[in-house]
Amino acid sequence: MSDLRPTYAYIGAVEHRLKSAAALLGVSENTLRTTLAESGIEVRRANQDNPNAPAVRLFDLPTIFQIAEYRRAKKLTKGPEGKKPIVIAIEIIKGGTGKTTTAAEVAVQLQLQGLKVLGIDIDIQANFTQLMGYEADLTEDEAAMYGLTEEAIVNGTFATICGPFIERNGRPVDAKAIIKYPFGPSGPAIIPADTFFSDLEHDISKTGGKRELVFQKFFKESLAGNVPGLNVGDFDVVLFDCPPNISFVATNALASADIVIAPVKMESFSVKGLSRLIGEVHTLKAEYGGEVKDPELVILPTYYSTNLPRVGRMQEKLAQYRANTSPVSISQSEEFPKSTDNYMPLTVIKPTCQPVKEYRMFVDHLIKRINEVSKARAS
Repeated sequence: MSDLRPTYAYIGAVEHRLKSAAALLGVSENTLRTTLAESGIEVRRANQDNPNAPAVRLFDLPTIFQIAEYRRAKKLTKGPEGKKPIVIAIEIIKGGTGKTTTAAEVAVQLQLQGLKVLGIDIDIQANFTQLMGYEADLTEDEAAMYGLTEEAIVNGTFATICGPFIERNGRPVDAKAIIKYPFGPSGPAIIPADTFFSDLEHDISKTGGKRELVFQKFFKESLAGNVPGLNVGDFDVVLFDCPPNISFVATNALASADIVIAPVKMESFSVKGLSRLIGEVHTLKAEYGGEVKDPELVILPTYYSTNLPRVGRMQEKLAQYRANTSPVSISQSEEFPKSTDNYMPLTVIKPTCQPVKEYRMFVDHLIKRINEVSKARAS
C-alpha cells in the first residue's frame, strides 16, 4: 500500500470512534450502528492492527462521508427541491472575519448532512484551497519531495473552467482534471484557486455586455451539459468563497447567489463591511432587475466572546439586521489556527469541540433557509 498522500493533510491519520463519528453525521450512536448493519459499510476495528487494543470501531473520514452518502441515497436525509443547485456566496467586504473558515466548515458540514456540495475558491489568496488540503503553488518535484501524489497538485482553477466561455471561440477544458475530492469521492468537491486566478478578473473586465452575469451564463451552460466534466445540476449546493473586496468575480458570485452568508466579526469595522456588501447587492438589483436573484442574506456573528466589551456594542449595531442574523454565533477559539496547520476544517478534526458544535447549529439553521429558498423557487 502506497504511503503517498493525495493532499497535504494527513487524512488517513484522522480516525474517530463511534461517538465522534455519530456527532459528525448528526445522528445517535444507535442510529449509526443500525446504518452500518443495513449498509454493509465496513469500519476497521482497532484490534485488527493491534491485538492488544480494544475492539472499538475506528471511522476514517472517507468512510464517514460514505455513510452520509448512503443515508442520502436511502432518503434518510434530503436536499433542496428542483434540478438547479442552491448557490451560496460567502462574502463580507473586510478581511479577518472568519469568511474562509466559515466556507470550509459549512461545506463539510452540509456534505455530512447528505447534501452534495461543490466549493469554489474565487479568492486569489487561495485560503479555502489550503484549508481543504492543497497548496496552490506546489510543483511536481515538491510533491515527490513531500510524499504527495500528483492529485495534490493544483493544475487548474475556476478561471480555467469558466474562462473559455468568456473568450470568443474559447475551447472548454475538461473540469474533471481540476475538481478535487480531498475526503474521497463521497466528500465535498472542490475547485481550487491559485496565483493565476486573477486572470479571470482580467478576462471579465475585458468582456463586453453584462460583465456581472458571466457566472450565471456559465451555470446555464453547465446545466445544459456544455461544460465537459462539470454539470452543476449534480450538486445540491454550489458554495463560493469570495474575496474580501469588491471585484468582478465577487459581484458575479453575488449576482448568482440564492443565499449570501456574511460572517461579521464582533467589532465595529465589520459592520461597515456589511453595509458595503448590502449596498453592492442593491446596486446589482437596481442595474439588472429580474436578471439577478434577490438573495437571502444570512449574517453570521463570529469571534464572539462574552468577555469583550465591544461585543455588546456590536450586538446593538446588528439589531437593525435582526431578521437576517443567525440565531447562532461562532465563538472566538484558539482551535481554528490548529485547523489551518493541519490543512483540514476543524469539523473533521475535533467534531465535539464547542466552535464545531456552533457551526453545526448554524448549518441546521442554514439548511432550513436552503429549503425555504428551494420551495419558493419551485412554486
